Amino acid sequence: ARAGTHPGIGMVLPVAVGAFGAMAFMHGTLPSAGCTRGPRPRASIAASVAGGSNFFSDARAQRAGVTGVPLKISTFNGIRGVEAMEPLESGTRVLAVPAPNALQVTPDSPCPRWADPVVWRSAAWDLRLALLLLRVKQQAARAEGLNEARAAWLDLLPQSFDTPIHWTDAQLAETRYPALQSAVAMQRKLWSSHHASVAAAATAMAGKVDESASPLLPPTPEEMRWALSCVRSRAFSGPVTGTLKGAAAQLGFAGLLGVASILSGVLQPQQAVDGVSVVAVSVVFSDVIASRFARGKRHVLCPYLDMLNHASSAGGSRLSYEYFADSFSASLDPSAPPPRKGEQVLISYGERSNDQLLQYYGFVERGNPHDVFALQQGAFLLALAEGTPFPPKRLHRLKDEGVADPTAAVTLGRSGGGERALRLARLLCLGEDEIVEGGARAPADAQGEASEARVRAAVARAAELLLRPLQEPDASEGKVD
Repeated sequence: ARAGTHPGIGMVLPVAVGAFGAMAFMHGTLPSAGCTRGPRPRASIAASVAGGSNFFSDARAQRAGVTGVPLKISTFNGIRGVEAMEPLESGTRVLAVPAPNALQVTPDSPCPRWADPVVWRSAAWDLRLALLLLRVKQQAARAEGLNEARAAWLDLLPQSFDTPIHWTDAQLAETRYPALQSAVAMQRKLWSSHHASVAAAATAMAGKVDESASPLLPPTPEEMRWALSCVRSRAFSGPVTGTLKGAAAQLGFAGLLGVASILSGVLQPQQAVDGVSVVAVSVVFSDVIASRFARGKRHVLCPYLDMLNHASSAGGSRLSYEYFADSFSASLDPSAPPPRKGEQVLISYGERSNDQLLQYYGFVERGNPHDVFALQQGAFLLALAEGTPFPPKRLHRLKDEGVADPTAAVTLGRSGGGERALRLARLLCLGEDEIVEGGARAPADAQGEASEARVRAAVARAAELLLRPLQEPDASEGKVD
């Protein structure tokens, strides 16, 4: 069970998923038959559970304003997911949840009164959402008034995780995959730093918080990891937009100014109406149209929506914010076969490689079209030189073009080498007259096509040399009967 296929290269890559578990992804697990050995639930909570067929339609969901087609929580090969209770059509809007039920952050989100401003301002989106989630969990523990949808949602959140950050060093070593080991080491260092800063700030703020805003209690390392694991495996993102509530407030203010201007004789009634109309158009344009081109993103943890599992084959599915309804919704892929009654409702979380899926969600997907095998440039160049020997003097070309870093990431995918791998091969395996734009692209003529074929063949030989050891049994494992 230790070896799982790494379909991006078409060879076997050991990933220590079997022995240590690959966790199911509620806003996300991919429990389709295409997953290596599963995946298993993201957490060690019962998969059958709370809510059952009533979770999406019970009184709490109705009071929270949750709407959609008939759905229920079910299990699929031991994995918790969402079942269609009737045949659905492709592209169907299956679920909508009013935005006030969700936890949301943007780059400009103001610091809550219970949070340390220094920590909040320096925090990335995932730490900010983790702080909000910890706060909600502590409110529930103190029996403080909670949004009903959030209360029901908390009951279904995983209580523990077994993603690679929770594995031992020995378990990580069994993957024989340095890229994953390095990524997890960086993740552990970052998350430990997050815990240290949050715990210290929460301790320092004790007794300083307004009585109307109970303080955030210092989380334990385990609680911090739990919150960050929930966020990284369940959150989704989109453009920062205004909200209908905010637009209504602006229009209300503009209307009051208009009435005051009329009563004071500053404006004629038609002038006031024209002014309010301009404000209305500009607000909607800013919120709905211009926001699509904004650089900032809104990151969201949304109850109910995060129960939907992932499949790369559902790439046309959508998680979106509905401005006029002030809701987050999920729609099926309009070009994919829809689920029949009793089948699982799946969406896509975007173009995720197996490296990303394993590190943050705890599973790998067989046949993943977005998969890559990652390695450091130094290792790739050694394999390239072994498979396609080139004059050592050509190495100066890498320095001349600013691509000489031996620790830089190189990727190999289903269709061959990534952009950097191809560029390195062009610089080292082609003659001076065959190189265009510093190796950044292949020539567009017939000679260029022949040169590019040689480059791709060189990359393929390097990939074979790199991956061959991963197909061989680890001698330390002993003989298997």
